[in-house]
Amino acid sequence: MDARLARAAASNYWTEAEAQAVLEACEASGLSVAEFARRHGLGPQRLRWWKKRRAEEAAPALAFVPVHVAAPPSPEAQRAAGAVSMEVLLARGRRIRVEPGFDAGEVARLVRALEEAC
Repeated sequence: MDARLARAAASNYWTEAEAQAVLEACEASGLSVAEFARRHGLGPQRLRWWKKRRAEEAAPALAFVPVHVAAPPSPEAQRAAGAVSMEVLLARGRRIRVEPGFDAGEVARLVRALEEAC
């Protein structure tokens, strides 16, 4: 590999294969790009350019995904499905609207707290 690195250091142009070999050697060395480049007489900016190019080529292409927007269910459909909101009328005309999926214990505690506050 050292002969290949020496050729790469002496060359003004790298083929894809040469760049791949140099980058693999850099990654395998465990050194920073700057330190690897210094030790092998390479320009660190060149290694970074090839590293960035390789990462961009490996990145998956961005694409749009089809989305279908459904209309909200009608109140009739919600009632048929058992999903209805309720309204609890408290003293002094106060109301609590409870949406589907409520926790009955929480509502009971809320009603007690509101009624005791008056």
